Amino acid sequence: MNQPIITRTPLDRLRHALMFEALLLTLLAPMMSLMLNKDIVDVGMLSVVLSIKAMLINPVFNYFFDRFDVSRGKVPTERTLAGRIIHAMGLEVTLTATSLPLIVWWLEVTFMQALIVDLVMIFAVMLYTLIFNWGYDRLFPVHQTPAQTSAQTPAQLTAEALSAEN
Repeated sequence: MNQPIITRTPLDRLRHALMFEALLLTLLAPMMSLMLNKDIVDVGMLSVVLSIKAMLINPVFNYFFDRFDVSRGKVPTERTLAGRIIHAMGLEVTLTATSLPLIVWWLEVTFMQALIVDLVMIFAVMLYTLIFNWGYDRLFPVHQTPAQTSAQTPAQLTAEALSAEN
């Protein structure tokens, strides 16, 4: 019997987002405070707002990226390094585009100052995203049935996964 590729549940996606953001906040606020020479409280509050925004965007982005993987017959939790890099870069571009105007307004800095700080943060957060997601997938794997991973072709998996969603 052929079955579609199993992906993360909404509850698992929520756990992922909360764990990801909580750890990132403890790293991000002090770093931004030092880089911008701004009060840790101001930067900390902004970091919380940016974190909430990211928690709203992250599961939606991950859902659609997972669907993209499934459409190509790939199991999302078994991404290659290249797939993980593309995922991390796509998420960071999305978050940056939605964060820059808020950073400029909140911290009363120029767009260029915010952009420079954000570019430094992008590389740090992309590395963090890559490591966190790889670790998360190892700690909380989504198990596939043996028949799914060996007996089906990518075309079969894609067709069944797409028909199961409809």
